[in-house]
Amino acid sequence: MGGTDCGVYRLGLGVYAIGRLGGDEADALSAHLRGCPPCRAELAELRTVAALLAHSVRPGPAREGAGRGPRTGAVGMGLSGACAYGARGPGRSR
Repeated sequence: MGGTDCGVYRLGLGVYAIGRLGGDEADALSAHLRGCPPCRAELAELRTVAALLAHSVRPGPAREGAGRGPRTGAVGMGLSGACAYGARGPGRSR
């Protein structure tokens, strides 16, 4: 592993980093990570970013968007697309 088959797995690293990847996808990514140091390193970076973003959310009442109810998911938690798609964007290599 590592290098040639990372593309599919890298797309899920951000979601995995915040604990939101489930089922077979999480199992497959976990197995890939055991044999892929570059993906483990990127996951560590993403977890650091996710932790920083989670701590940057201001406590208070739920914010509401234009005509919508309270925000949920990554946006509501203060997480950006960088966490969802990786620090370097989907499919981009180092």
